[in-house]
Amino acid sequence: MIRTERNWKLLSVVGFLVFLFYSYIAFRTPLTHDDWTWGMTKGMERFHDGFKDYNGRYFGNYTELLITRIDWFRIFIMGLFGALLVVLPALIAKTNSIGVYLLSFLLFLTVPANMFAQTYGWAAGFSNYNTAAVFTLIFLLVVKNVFYDKAPKYSIWLTILMVPLGIISQLFVEHATLYNVIAAIFIMVWAFIRFRKFFLLHIVYLASVIIGAAIMFSNGAYAKIFSGEDKYRTVDSDMGIFAKMYDTFKTTLYQYLVMNNVGLNIVLALIAIFVLVKVAQNLSMVQLVFKGLFIMILTIYPLYKPVVKGIFDISSETTTTFEAYLSLLFYLVLVATVLMFIPKTGLKAELTFYLISVVTLAAPLFFVTPFGPRNFIICYMFFVLFAVRTVQFLHEENYLNLRALYLPLFALVMAFVLAYSYVFTQIGQANDARIKSMKAQAAAGEKVIFVKRLPYQQYLWMSTPIQDGPHAPIFAEYYKLPSGVTLKIVPYKTTK
Repeated sequence: MIRTERNWKLLSVVGFLVFLFYSYIAFRTPLTHDDWTWGMTKGMERFHDGFKDYNGRYFGNYTELLITRIDWFRIFIMGLFGALLVVLPALIAKTNSIGVYLLSFLLFLTVPANMFAQTYGWAAGFSNYNTAAVFTLIFLLVVKNVFYDKAPKYSIWLTILMVPLGIISQLFVEHATLYNVIAAIFIMVWAFIRFRKFFLLHIVYLASVIIGAAIMFSNGAYAKIFSGEDKYRTVDSDMGIFAKMYDTFKTTLYQYLVMNNVGLNIVLALIAIFVLVKVAQNLSMVQLVFKGLFIMILTIYPLYKPVVKGIFDISSETTTTFEAYLSLLFYLVLVATVLMFIPKTGLKAELTFYLISVVTLAAPLFFVTPFGPRNFIICYMFFVLFAVRTVQFLHEENYLNLRALYLPLFALVMAFVLAYSYVFTQIGQANDARIKSMKAQAAAGEKVIFVKRLPYQQYLWMSTPIQDGPHAPIFAEYYKLPSGVTLKIVPYKTTK
C-alpha cells in the first residue's frame, strides 16, 4: 500500500500533525447533550442490559461509554480517527504529493458548522459516524486495486482480517451498515467482470458484513421502529415511496447532502471544470455543447448559497424547491463529467463509484426520521475521496502542476487550523470557568444555579441544556450539583 520510504515519511509527518490538531480540538471540547447520560450510571445500565431495544450500534455504544469516562482515551480516539479521515483518502488515491494531503485536510476543515457540531463537536456523534466512515475507508484502501489494470493479489492474513473488519464496520450506524453490504457486493461483482474471477477476500468481507448487519438489526429497537412503537425514531408510511422521497429531498436532504458544503462545492466545481478544460479535448459538436453547459452549471452552483442566499437573502418555499433541483443538477453534472470525459475505464469506474456511494448512503434517510447533519459526514467523506482521487489523476498525468498549489493550500489549511484552535481554546476556557462557577454556587448553598452558555455554540451540539428541558437534571447530576437545584441558563456574556 505504501511502497517507498518517502511515502512513509510523508504519511507519518502529515498524520501526526493532523492527529495533534484533532487531539487538541477534542481536549478543548466539552461533553454535550446525551454524552452526559452516557457518562453516568444510565450508560452502564444500557451496557449491562446489552443495549436491549436501544439500538444495534454496539461498537459505537462501547466507544461512547469509554470516551465519556476516560478523558485521555477520548482525546486519543478523536485525534486518531480525525487524522485517519484525512489521511486515508490520500492513501486510497495512491499519492506521494503533499498537495493531495493538504487538499484532503482542507476539505475536512471546511465541513459545515452544523455537521462539525454533530460529529467533531459531540462525542456521541463522533463515536458513531466518524468511526463508521474510517472503517469504510479501510475497506476501500484494501480493495482499491480492483480499479487497476492488473488483477489484485491478497495475502491470507489480509483475507482473515476482513472478518473482524467486516463485522465491526457494521456496528456503528445503520445507513453505513446497509451501504457496506451494497459496496461489498459491488466490489465483488466488478472484480469478476474485470478479471473473470471471484476473490476470496471479497467473499469473506461480504459474508462478514452480512453477519455484522444481522447482529445490528437483530436488536429489538428496529422492530419497534418499523411497528411504530418507537416515538423518537420512525419510518414514515403515510406517504407513497416517491412522494416521500420527493418531499424529503426538496425540504431538507439536499441541504445536508450538497448545498451546505460551500467550500467543498467550490473545490469540486474547480476540479470538474479543470477536467473539462484540460482533459476534454478533440470533442464532437455534441460533446462541446455539453462541455459548455457543464461549465456554466459548475460555475453557478457553488456561488449560489454564498451570493444569492448570503448576500441577497433570498429564501422561500419556492426557492427551496429550485435549490433542490439545482443541487441535483450539480451532482449529475459531476457524474456526467466523469462518464463522458475521464479517459481511463478503471478510473472512470472508481470515480463514479465514489459519487454513486454518496446517494447510496443517503437513500435510507429518505424514509427514516429524524436525521441531521451528522448522518451526512460519510457522504461528505466520499465527495472528498472523489476530489483527491481526481486531483491525483490530474497531477500524475501532468494536467495539473500541483507543486505550484502547495503554498496556497498550506496557507488555507493554516488559516482554518488557527481559527479552529482559537475558537476551541475559547470554548474550553469558558467551559472550565462555567464548571468552576457552578461548583462555587453549589458550595454556597444556592438553590438557583446560573449556567452560562458557551461561546461559538454553533460548533457544539447542545452544549447547554434547555431551560427546564429533559437534559437539565441530567446535566446537574453529571456535574454533581445538589439535588433539587434549579438551573438558570444565562447568555455567555453576562455578569451573572
